[in-house]
Amino acid sequence: MDIFNELKTRPMNSYRWLLVGLCILLNIVDGYDVQVMSFTAASVSKEWALSGSVLGILISLGLVGMAFGSLFIAPIADKVGRRTIILSCLLLSGITMLFSSHVMNPYQLGILRFITGIGIGGLLTNGAVMANEFSTTKWKNLSVALLSTGYAIGAVVGGMIAYRLIGTVGWRSVFMCGGIFTLTVLVLVYFVLPESVEYQLIKRQPNSIERINKTLAKFNIQAIHSFPAYKELTHGKVSIKTLFKGNFKARTIFVWIAFFSVMAGQYFILTWTPKLLTMAGMTPEQGVSLGIILNFGGILGAILMAFLTVRYQINLVLSSFFALTAIFITVFVLNSGNYIYSMWIAVLVGIFNNGCVAGMYALANSTYDTEIRATGVGSAITMGRLGGILSPLGAGYLLDAGIKPLHLYNIDAILFAIGCIVIFIMYLTVKKQKHIKDLKQVNSLS
Repeated sequence: MDIFNELKTRPMNSYRWLLVGLCILLNIVDGYDVQVMSFTAASVSKEWALSGSVLGILISLGLVGMAFGSLFIAPIADKVGRRTIILSCLLLSGITMLFSSHVMNPYQLGILRFITGIGIGGLLTNGAVMANEFSTTKWKNLSVALLSTGYAIGAVVGGMIAYRLIGTVGWRSVFMCGGIFTLTVLVLVYFVLPESVEYQLIKRQPNSIERINKTLAKFNIQAIHSFPAYKELTHGKVSIKTLFKGNFKARTIFVWIAFFSVMAGQYFILTWTPKLLTMAGMTPEQGVSLGIILNFGGILGAILMAFLTVRYQINLVLSSFFALTAIFITVFVLNSGNYIYSMWIAVLVGIFNNGCVAGMYALANSTYDTEIRATGVGSAITMGRLGGILSPLGAGYLLDAGIKPLHLYNIDAILFAIGCIVIFIMYLTVKKQKHIKDLKQVNSLS
């Protein structure tokens, strides 16, 4: 029996959907813990009289921690197990969120945001891997789309809690609730989430067969009595240089630029919107509520992108989403004086913005062949995180330089316009490469 084929082709049952749901819950934790700074930014800045650049650093430190966790903590899962890393990262994030509710100055908060980010980075990566493994080939795209909604759901929950608590209890209570929520999820994961089957097959520990079969039984898959051939499980390490060979060179450059643009654009919108709208004249409650609405639109956008890419060419769908995001960001700025109009436009910005993010993950996966896919996708995500780190920092420094808050959205719109152009050029380039390849095949037969 080919155990890997069974895992990918056997119909999904309720237990496997439960595990995918648990991975979505991990993304909800991510969304809350990452976005908590954006919803508390105005109150934090007011209490400590922070400049825009200092506030930008506080926001970006969590993202720097995420990048660190993804690059250095998440890979440790290959040695100690994905479940172990997920539990450890939940514990780290939960404790530091609780500590963040008792900080006395921005330096303490900055250090704790960085450490929280480390936990989130390790959690986000391994949660996505687990969701992919628990899903069959038929339902994998839907599972990935639902994972993308988890982050937005977490941000919506965080925003709603901030909206209710900041005015009465203070911003520290939002961190406290996040810490309690994260540690509650830790307990649930401890009792429900099994270890990665693939990890156990690779490690071949003496008691792994028994644990694997317990999971397989819940999947309605026949038990195994021995490990599959080791050669089936190993893949050679792929150098980054491989991504720049042959036809992949242009594709890699396009994907990197687009990922940088979309993540820089998204993190600016999600992390700075409540604060910038407050600076532009709205009340703190209105700024937070529009941040919530943006993330609600993001939930719809990820699902919409998943369904559209099944029926249409992904590059064309994605370039359209980039263009519409740029347009609606511009319209959002023009109507910022009207709160009701801003609410409706914020939904549209959220839909197309997060749709771009979900689509970029799908595009990166479809760009590379199987043997280099992990390296290709990983490098693209790293470029995206770099954009996510730099954009909040850049926004803070531009504010201190005298740029009007709402004018920053025009710069953000340019980022999405660049993404639109790059994705469309990539579509034309790949189409041309395929045409040349087909011609060569025809000539070789003649």
